[in-house]
Amino acid sequence: MRFLPLRLALASFSFLLLLTACSRDTAPIVTEEGKSLTPIVLLTDWYAQPEHGGFYQAVAKGFYEEEGLQVEIRPGANMYTHGQMVATGQVDFSVGAIERLITYRAAGIPLVSLFPYFQHDPQCVLFHEESGIESLQDLDGREVMFQPGLIYADFLQKAMGLDIRLIPMDWSLARYMTDDQFVQQCFLTSEPIQVRRQGGDPKVIPLSESGFDPYRHVYTSEKLIAEKPEVVEAFIRASIKGWADFVSSDPTPAFEAIRASNPQQTMDIMAEIHTEMLKYNLTHGDEAAGETLGQYNKARLRKVFQQMEDMGLIDKSVDLESSFAFDLMPEELVVDYEL
Repeated sequence: MRFLPLRLALASFSFLLLLTACSRDTAPIVTEEGKSLTPIVLLTDWYAQPEHGGFYQAVAKGFYEEEGLQVEIRPGANMYTHGQMVATGQVDFSVGAIERLITYRAAGIPLVSLFPYFQHDPQCVLFHEESGIESLQDLDGREVMFQPGLIYADFLQKAMGLDIRLIPMDWSLARYMTDDQFVQQCFLTSEPIQVRRQGGDPKVIPLSESGFDPYRHVYTSEKLIAEKPEVVEAFIRASIKGWADFVSSDPTPAFEAIRASNPQQTMDIMAEIHTEMLKYNLTHGDEAAGETLGQYNKARLRKVFQQMEDMGLIDKSVDLESSFAFDLMPEELVVDYEL
């Protein structure tokens, strides 16, 4: 059973507690119009990009301010302590893969999931047609470049029984572009676009097709929920409104805010990413199956918990209900039916 990463997370958490004895200033900000706003920091999991577009749209169109919040979005690229920073109050909210929150909970780090902004994780495998790969089962016996610690890799090996030789992700397309047998992890909305722009014809399979199908979500600390539940609810409402607006209307306000933070994101690239997000229904999921923006299905969550327990990543002490702020979400966004 692999529990070393959880012990390391606890050690890191204890260290950060020592560093944050003095909390940051959270005094209300008064606008020129005399309106009092609660300052909020949202830490993302990468540089500013359209995959965070709903949050930037909510800032740009004033949805957070309407809820009495002044939200600062901080890019969190190349960082490995997002959860600990939320738990210790250095930031208020962060985003990422929901399975990571579950391992934090298993390590005793008091984080709580608020809502999913992607119904399905955009993680996928990228390969060439010449490789002959048609399904994830065809990865058996192959070398695949994966991000270290990615739980999808555990699932492919342990649950699906595939013999995969893992090599660490180097965040480059160099080997893929020169080797038609090379396979690597990627985001549906990122690397395939880069490959096409270089004249390639990328093939992808979403890793959610493995049967391990977690959400990507927003989370906060138990402390913030206990002390300021009205702030958390306001953040949920404005964020979901921002995402709905980003995917259904003009995304330009978010694009401009993203480009201001990350000039590498040009308007044409962002438009392509936005199109891919809509193509794969990342925010709303399969509406024919009852999925929608911001929705959690408890039955699906229980399945993810069980799969992680079966892989030896958590034990039965990790509780579903206390790991999610279901009572702060709009009632219609919490469902419970078998898939």
